Amino acid sequence: MESDKNNRFYDLRQFVNGEVNTVYEYVMLGVVFINIVSLGVETSQNISAGFRQILFWIDQVCLWSFVFELGLKIVAYNKDFFGEYRFDGDGGKKKFHINKWNISDLIIVVVTFFSSLSFFSVFRVFRIFSWAKNIRSLRIITSFKIVNKFGQLRSIFNAILNRAIPALAGTFFFLAVFTYTYAIIGTNIFAKEFWNFFGTLGNSVLTLCQIMTLDSWVSEIARPVIQTYPFAWIYFISYTFIAALVFMNFITAIFVDAIKDERKSKKQDRYNTKSVKDLSAQISELTRQIAELKAHLEKSEDTP
Repeated sequence: MESDKNNRFYDLRQFVNGEVNTVYEYVMLGVVFINIVSLGVETSQNISAGFRQILFWIDQVCLWSFVFELGLKIVAYNKDFFGEYRFDGDGGKKKFHINKWNISDLIIVVVTFFSSLSFFSVFRVFRIFSWAKNIRSLRIITSFKIVNKFGQLRSIFNAILNRAIPALAGTFFFLAVFTYTYAIIGTNIFAKEFWNFFGTLGNSVLTLCQIMTLDSWVSEIARPVIQTYPFAWIYFISYTFIAALVFMNFITAIFVDAIKDERKSKKQDRYNTKSVKDLSAQISELTRQIAELKAHLEKSEDTP
């Protein structure tokens, strides 16, 4: 955008935009991996016992590296850190587009920072920071920064968030109603003999969820029930066919289509960006030629 090009921080913004295409971004990606590995090593008491101090400093270096990266982004994006107004292609309407990658980075760094406060002895004198000891495990949230670093992961995330979830809303609602109906039927029929599986509505829903995932449902649930209720096979087969086969395949198809549409949209965006750049170059060339022609005409008028 022209407004961005006129911004003195435009070059810095291109440097920290999250695309792994600079030495700086590769270094930050390495920091993320190092932080993830160190947090994993800390879970093993036998391994971490002899390297506790080293792991502590690795954690702090990674933390302040993330804080530094966030500071650079805030400087680079300035007032556009949380989003910016852009003209859409349809009708040229100006809409506010949220920068969810910057917001996710902000949340990750803030949560990681506060969950690490308990490491500093200076904070231990304040009771207000005592809760930080209970959320140390939240530091692993930094692993989600990997999503920001890879374009393919961004595409998958966008496909799930912007395309798949809206399409799945109706599907999950229908599946919930379907499961609820079968749970009521199972509770009314099988509760007396099989209390653990169908004694309450909650037990019935949990049992149906196990059947939906095909987790040992035949040997553990279906066969014992069928021995007591011979016609129960109709109940189990009908639910398994509709819930586990039809719905699960339908949900898979939604995710596949969402990722396919997202990649197609991203490809179209790259094409549009290239077209805009080509058009801008042509306009600049025409402007230069017009200026030269105007100067030539003015020179001709001054010549007697």
